Amino acid sequence: MPGKTKLRFMDMLKNGEMVFAPCVWDCYSAKAAELSGFKAVLLAGTPAAAALTGTPDLGIMTADELIYLTERVAAFSPLPVLVDFDEGYGDSPLNTYRNVSRLVQAGCQGFTLDDGMGIRGWSRLAAVKPGEHPYELVSREQFAAKIRAALKAIEGTDTVLIARTEVRCNEGFDEAIYRMKMAEDLGAHMTMINKVCGIEEARYVAETCKGWKMYPDIISHNGKTDASLDELLKLNFNLVTMHFFEKASISAMVKHGKENFKNGNTVYSDLFETELTQEETQQIRGMNGQKWLDFEKSFYTD
Repeated sequence: MPGKTKLRFMDMLKNGEMVFAPCVWDCYSAKAAELSGFKAVLLAGTPAAAALTGTPDLGIMTADELIYLTERVAAFSPLPVLVDFDEGYGDSPLNTYRNVSRLVQAGCQGFTLDDGMGIRGWSRLAAVKPGEHPYELVSREQFAAKIRAALKAIEGTDTVLIARTEVRCNEGFDEAIYRMKMAEDLGAHMTMINKVCGIEEARYVAETCKGWKMYPDIISHNGKTDASLDELLKLNFNLVTMHFFEKASISAMVKHGKENFKNGNTVYSDLFETELTQEETQQIRGMNGQKWLDFEKSFYTD
């Protein structure tokens, strides 16, 4: 609906803010992020593929489908929408240029671009198992060409390119750091090494990569987080993402579903205390009609 004020991801980074973003997959999960207080969201491959196509994040979802989804969420949400864009959906820099151009037109304010290839199934998963078939990665030179293409596509915009490497599983940490320093030198706004875990590894990366960095998917072990936001921000990890809406939503839906199926009615759900404020409830209800009806009514009056 017209009249929304969009937050800008680039402005947050320039202001030195810690951007803490949950992974989402549609307008409803983006609304949940907004009501929770987050200032940005990441349209992530795993939940997006599952929600839109019912497939795992193995390169089965197409660029058209992801761009379609980006356009819908970005048009709806006042939060900056960042996108997990994998290898750019094509091995040629020309693929990268065209697809990134389309992604920006769809409303994306930041995206990851990695050094993998379109084959993201068994060969990718096996890469973490020593002695098995390695994950196919592009060369340093090919990755550099794709970064240049992406930068050309976003020229004149404030869209943030997050260069991401998957090489750690194949060739080790030092090669991953080399590729990210290369990406920084080429002009990538932010870098990310996949599989970085814990504050000590973050410090090791920060010794070489001095610019903005993304910490991928903060997690916890035995009830303790693997790194604090304050510690990460001091090391220029300005973007931290996490997965939790997937578990929260599916577990709640199945719980309600089992209770209502067992009882043959919706009493359980009707009596369920959501703990939403009145204002939050009204925002959710606004998605269901009244706000739009009032908007439409304005066209019939002087």
